[in-house]
Amino acid sequence: MAKTLSGKYWIAWANTNAKNSNSIDDLVDPFKTNVKAFIAALEAAGATVKVGSTRRDAKRAYLFHWSWLIGLEKIKASEAKAMTGVDINWDHGDAAKSKAGAKEMIDGFGLAVPPKSTVAPSLTSNHIAGKAIDMDITWTGELKVKKKDGTVVSVPFVANPNSNHKLHAVGESYSVKKHKTDAPHWSVDGH
Repeated sequence: MAKTLSGKYWIAWANTNAKNSNSIDDLVDPFKTNVKAFIAALEAAGATVKVGSTRRDAKRAYLFHWSWLIGLEKIKASEAKAMTGVDINWDHGDAAKSKAGAKEMIDGFGLAVPPKSTVAPSLTSNHIAGKAIDMDITWTGELKVKKKDGTVVSVPFVANPNSNHKLHAVGESYSVKKHKTDAPHWSVDGH
Protein backbone atom coordinates (compact mmCIF):
# COMPACT_ATOMS: atom_id res chain seq x y z
CA MET A 1 0.00 0.00 0.00
CA ALA A 2 1.26 3.48 -0.91
CA LYS A 3 2.14 5.74 1.99
CA THR A 4 0.66 9.22 2.31
CA LEU A 5 3.10 12.14 2.42
CA SER A 6 3.35 14.15 5.63
CA GLY A 7 1.19 17.26 5.82
CA LYS A 8 -2.33 18.45 6.65
CA TYR A 9 -3.93 15.08 5.82
CA TRP A 10 -2.42 13.63 9.00
CA ILE A 11 -4.17 16.14 11.26
CA ALA A 12 -7.59 14.88 10.13
CA TRP A 13 -6.35 11.27 10.20
CA ALA A 14 -5.16 11.64 13.81
CA ASN A 15 -8.39 13.36 14.86
CA THR A 16 -10.26 10.25 13.70
CA ASN A 17 -7.78 7.40 14.30
CA ALA A 18 -5.45 8.59 17.08
CA LYS A 19 -7.45 10.86 19.32
CA ASN A 20 -6.18 13.22 21.96
CA SER A 21 -8.27 13.90 25.05
CA ASN A 22 -8.60 17.16 26.93
CA SER A 23 -10.69 15.62 29.71
CA ILE A 24 -9.14 15.42 33.16
CA ASP A 25 -11.33 12.37 33.79
CA ASP A 26 -9.26 10.44 31.21
CA LEU A 27 -6.20 10.69 33.47
CA VAL A 28 -5.37 7.84 35.87
CA ASP A 29 -5.47 8.03 39.65
CA PRO A 30 -3.90 9.22 41.81
CA PHE A 31 -2.65 11.75 39.22
CA LYS A 32 -6.22 12.63 38.15
CA THR A 33 -7.25 13.46 41.73
CA ASN A 34 -4.06 15.47 42.28
CA VAL A 35 -4.59 17.49 39.08
CA LYS A 36 -8.19 18.26 40.05
CA ALA A 37 -7.05 19.50 43.48
CA PHE A 38 -4.24 21.62 41.97
CA ILE A 39 -6.58 23.21 39.41
CA ALA A 40 -9.25 23.82 42.08
CA ALA A 41 -6.66 25.67 44.21
CA LEU A 42 -5.51 27.75 41.23
CA GLU A 43 -9.05 28.68 40.22
CA ALA A 44 -10.06 29.45 43.82
CA ALA A 45 -7.13 31.90 43.90
CA GLY A 46 -8.31 33.60 40.69
CA ALA A 47 -6.24 31.88 37.99
CA THR A 48 -7.67 30.78 34.66
CA VAL A 49 -6.74 27.23 33.68
CA LYS A 50 -7.18 26.08 30.10
CA VAL A 51 -6.56 22.35 29.53
CA GLY A 52 -4.97 21.58 26.17
CA SER A 53 -4.56 17.82 26.37
CA THR A 54 -4.52 14.92 28.78
CA ARG A 55 -4.52 11.34 27.46
CA ARG A 56 -2.82 10.83 24.08
CA ASP A 57 -2.91 7.93 21.66
CA ALA A 58 0.57 6.47 20.96
CA LYS A 59 0.09 6.98 17.20
CA ARG A 60 -0.64 10.65 17.75
CA ALA A 61 2.49 10.93 19.92
CA TYR A 62 4.44 9.35 17.05
CA LEU A 63 3.13 11.98 14.61
CA PHE A 64 3.90 14.79 17.08
CA HIS A 65 7.46 13.53 17.66
CA TRP A 66 8.63 13.12 14.09
CA SER A 67 6.85 16.17 12.66
CA TRP A 68 8.47 18.34 15.36
CA LEU A 69 11.96 16.97 14.66
CA ILE A 70 11.66 17.22 10.87
CA GLY A 71 9.77 20.53 10.80
CA LEU A 72 12.36 22.20 13.04
CA GLU A 73 15.22 20.63 11.05
CA LYS A 74 16.56 18.60 13.98
CA ILE A 75 16.76 15.51 11.75
CA LYS A 76 16.41 14.63 8.07
CA ALA A 77 13.05 13.19 7.01
CA SER A 78 14.82 9.99 5.93
CA GLU A 79 15.86 9.41 9.58
CA ALA A 80 12.28 9.10 10.90
CA LYS A 81 11.33 5.63 12.07
CA ALA A 82 8.21 3.82 10.89
CA MET A 83 5.27 2.89 13.12
CA THR A 84 2.89 0.02 12.44
CA GLY A 85 -0.55 1.38 11.60
CA VAL A 86 0.65 4.83 10.53
CA ASP A 87 1.34 4.74 6.80
CA ILE A 88 3.09 8.10 6.55
CA ASN A 89 5.93 9.00 4.23
CA TRP A 90 8.01 11.69 5.93
CA ASP A 91 10.48 12.01 3.04
CA HIS A 92 9.05 14.01 0.12
CA GLY A 93 12.28 13.50 -1.85
CA ASP A 94 13.19 17.15 -1.24
CA ALA A 95 14.35 18.56 2.11
CA ALA A 96 12.30 21.78 1.82
CA LYS A 97 9.10 19.89 0.92
CA SER A 98 9.66 17.38 3.73
CA LYS A 99 10.14 20.25 6.19
CA ALA A 100 7.03 22.03 4.87
CA GLY A 101 4.89 18.89 5.26
CA ALA A 102 6.11 18.40 8.83
CA LYS A 103 5.63 22.11 9.60
CA GLU A 104 1.99 21.86 8.44
CA MET A 105 1.58 19.12 11.04
CA ILE A 106 3.30 21.12 13.80
CA ASP A 107 0.98 24.04 13.11
CA GLY A 108 -2.11 21.87 12.68
CA PHE A 109 -1.51 20.01 15.94
CA GLY A 110 -0.61 23.26 17.73
CA LEU A 111 2.66 21.86 19.05
CA ALA A 112 4.79 23.98 21.37
CA VAL A 113 8.02 25.01 19.65
CA PRO A 114 11.05 27.02 20.85
CA PRO A 115 11.15 29.04 23.00
CA LYS A 116 8.05 27.46 24.64
CA SER A 117 9.37 23.94 24.17
CA THR A 118 12.93 22.99 23.39
CA VAL A 119 12.40 19.22 23.33
CA ALA A 120 10.53 17.07 20.85
CA PRO A 121 7.23 15.57 21.98
CA SER A 122 8.05 12.18 23.47
CA LEU A 123 7.33 8.82 21.89
CA THR A 124 6.87 7.45 25.42
CA SER A 125 5.06 10.45 26.87
CA ASN A 126 3.30 10.32 30.20
CA HIS A 127 0.30 11.51 28.17
CA ILE A 128 0.00 8.01 26.67
CA ALA A 129 -0.29 6.48 30.15
CA GLY A 130 -2.71 9.16 31.39
CA LYS A 131 -0.12 10.67 33.71
CA ALA A 132 0.39 14.11 32.10
CA ILE A 133 -1.57 17.23 31.29
CA ASP A 134 -0.89 20.25 29.09
CA MET A 135 -2.49 23.39 30.45
CA ASP A 136 -2.13 27.14 30.25
CA ILE A 137 -2.41 28.87 33.61
CA THR A 138 -2.88 32.65 33.58
CA TRP A 139 -3.63 35.46 36.05
CA THR A 140 -2.66 39.05 36.65
CA GLY A 141 -0.49 40.37 39.47
CA GLU A 142 0.10 38.13 42.47
CA LEU A 143 -1.77 34.88 42.96
CA LYS A 144 -2.43 33.89 46.57
CA VAL A 145 -2.80 30.13 46.21
CA LYS A 146 -3.04 27.30 48.72
CA LYS A 147 -0.53 24.50 48.63
CA LYS A 148 -1.83 21.02 49.45
CA ASP A 149 -0.90 21.45 53.13
CA GLY A 150 -3.07 24.59 53.31
CA THR A 151 -0.30 27.16 53.43
CA VAL A 152 -0.95 30.17 51.21
CA VAL A 153 1.82 31.20 48.84
CA SER A 154 2.13 34.39 46.81
CA VAL A 155 2.97 33.57 43.18
CA PRO A 156 3.76 36.37 40.71
CA PHE A 157 2.65 35.94 37.10
CA VAL A 158 5.63 35.06 34.88
CA ALA A 159 5.10 35.08 31.10
CA ASN A 160 7.27 31.99 30.65
CA PRO A 161 5.76 29.24 32.85
CA ASN A 162 9.04 27.30 32.63
CA SER A 163 10.61 30.03 34.81
CA ASN A 164 7.88 30.29 37.45
CA HIS A 165 9.51 28.28 40.23
CA LYS A 166 6.96 29.38 42.84
CA LEU A 167 4.14 27.99 40.68
CA HIS A 168 6.14 24.77 40.18
CA ALA A 169 6.44 24.38 43.97
CA VAL A 170 2.67 24.75 44.39
CA GLY A 171 2.11 22.07 41.73
CA GLU A 172 4.63 19.76 43.37
CA SER A 173 2.76 20.04 46.68
CA TYR A 174 -0.13 18.33 44.82
CA SER A 175 2.28 15.81 43.15
CA VAL A 176 1.78 17.58 39.81
CA LYS A 177 5.28 18.32 38.53
CA LYS A 178 6.29 20.87 35.90
CA HIS A 179 8.34 19.84 32.87
CA LYS A 180 10.91 22.65 32.90
CA THR A 181 11.38 22.93 29.10
CA ASP A 182 7.81 22.43 27.84
CA ALA A 183 5.60 25.40 28.76
CA PRO A 184 2.18 23.70 29.08
CA HIS A 185 3.36 20.27 30.30
CA TRP A 186 2.82 18.95 33.86
CA SER A 187 3.05 15.32 34.87
CA VAL A 188 3.44 12.72 37.59
CA ASP A 189 7.25 12.95 37.41
CA GLY A 190 8.08 16.17 35.55
CA HIS A 191 8.74 14.37 32.25
